[in-house]
Amino acid sequence: MNKVLVVFQREYLAQVRSKSFLVTLIMMPLLMAGSILVQSLVGDGVDTKDRSIAIVDRTGVLFDSLKAQADARNAKDVDDENGKRIRPRFLLTSIEPAADATKQELDLSKRVKNKQLFAFVEIGANLTGSQPSKDGDFVRYYSDSPTDREFVRWLYAPLNQLALSKRFEEANLSMNVVEGAIRPIDVSNLGLVTVDETGKIKDAEEADRLTTFLVPYGFCMLMFMSVMVSGPQMMQNIIEEKMQRIAEVLIGSIPPFQLMLGKLLGVMAVSLTLIGLYLAGGYVVADYYDKSDLLPLSQVVWMLVYGLIAMLMFGSIFSAIGAACSEIKDAQSLMMPVMIVVVLPLMLIVPVIQAPNSPLATWISFFPPATPMIMVTRLAVPPGIPLWQPIAGIPLVLVFSVLCVFAAGRVFRIGLLSQGKAPKLGELMTWVVRG
Repeated sequence: MNKVLVVFQREYLAQVRSKSFLVTLIMMPLLMAGSILVQSLVGDGVDTKDRSIAIVDRTGVLFDSLKAQADARNAKDVDDENGKRIRPRFLLTSIEPAADATKQELDLSKRVKNKQLFAFVEIGANLTGSQPSKDGDFVRYYSDSPTDREFVRWLYAPLNQLALSKRFEEANLSMNVVEGAIRPIDVSNLGLVTVDETGKIKDAEEADRLTTFLVPYGFCMLMFMSVMVSGPQMMQNIIEEKMQRIAEVLIGSIPPFQLMLGKLLGVMAVSLTLIGLYLAGGYVVADYYDKSDLLPLSQVVWMLVYGLIAMLMFGSIFSAIGAACSEIKDAQSLMMPVMIVVVLPLMLIVPVIQAPNSPLATWISFFPPATPMIMVTRLAVPPGIPLWQPIAGIPLVLVFSVLCVFAAGRVFRIGLLSQGKAPKLGELMTWVVRG
């Protein structure tokens, strides 16, 4: 047992002190903070050049109002409080409809290609009519910049407002009365009414849909990251030991299974360190914004428990792959099935968060390779899941993990001293069965 502890200590310290671990630990929050900072700096960093847009108004009554609203926007919405241009101006010009609409569209398209216009819009003749028409109810936007949708987003509101107003006038209806009768119903998404420590009833608060999604998604991503940081690193270390003939020296002083167990315990400790540090950092940030209730102690405990089991399961698999291969490139083909299993929970994360107690979410959380990530994700979604499910998931995934460790131990014992061409998947299964 002392030899196992020596290997454990060496593996843990080697990974924790490595540059890759420190870079991963520091870069992730820096990348998140950096993305927020960059978005805040360039959030309005759009192309602010004037947009000359031609309007072919076949109704004959909409252009003047559209131009007035565009001019009002240009006067107050394109500059910030310091006078800096943050949005482009929309310069609308009217084009008389031609008898040959197709030829006119071609001529205007040539003007767009020659940069004389940014885009042009064609408005159908019946857009303001109170009765629908197959041929006249259309608005067509022509541009060679399909990804630039700023003008289209702006045009939607004033054009709809003007067209509806004209339709009401033609039908002799009061627009205010009709809008009041068909006004939409807003449904508030609230939590539950609670009682505070003094016995006073607290009103329900508006639920933050973004936060309720990001918290469980963050737990799943944290576990995924801990597996992908520690597991492949251990596999790479084992392959390097084989290439440098260090493994032969180690086997002379410690049995293969004890060597693998020590490495496995070391990588589990690395994963626990990574998860613990990020959870502590997340709690500090949540407490600063008075959102510490989003990280309850019970959720942290479940995260740590399932994180260790996940690393036991996947770490043993990565160690077996490392022992079976003599070069890093040989491990890539063997890693593909493992990567599919690791990534599987991420493919299902959205429907699981949206319906954590659905049959799909429940059954996939009892599929052992996906159990740690899915179960922790479901626990983080309010109001949670029945307590028996995460409790029942622990022995299930532990049994599967023990089987993985047993199989990996057999592969590790045979593969650690093998050289040459990497074994195929069928050969690995033979090693597992025959020992």
